[in-house]
Amino acid sequence: MQEKEAAQGAAKTPKAPKRHKILVAEDNPVVRKGLNNFLVKWGYEPIEVDNGDSAWDTLETDATITLAILDWNIPGLSGMQVCQRIRMRTDGPYVYTVIFSARSSIEEQVLALEGGADDYLVKPAKPSLLRARLGVGLRILNLLAGPKAGSAK
Repeated sequence: MQEKEAAQGAAKTPKAPKRHKILVAEDNPVVRKGLNNFLVKWGYEPIEVDNGDSAWDTLETDATITLAILDWNIPGLSGMQVCQRIRMRTDGPYVYTVIFSARSSIEEQVLALEGGADDYLVKPAKPSLLRARLGVGLRILNLLAGPKAGSAK
């Protein structure tokens, strides 16, 4: 009897979540490395770039990236310009976008959110807050993905 219960319990154990790719567009190598370290620790697969042009090229060529942390002030296209391009495209996956910036005024935060960002974090941010915000992004992405095949209603 215990073997049967153990087998049933094992069958109900959820699989490890797949590693979500997350684009990190940050020109400061120290900040980028810090973000990378936390993201890997939390189970994400960070894709690092140091400018907006590379960020856009990466998003255009890798449709498996569904999360992005974009510094507003990066060389080339700004993080906001990358965000706006993401929102204007008609193909590709939805990319949950967090603007991560030292710009701290309410007006700039509103501008970013109205310009297409899903969230906004002011640098420096507590890692726990970033982790929580990315969790929100994953919940939204899961909702957008719809019900899984074979799941009960």
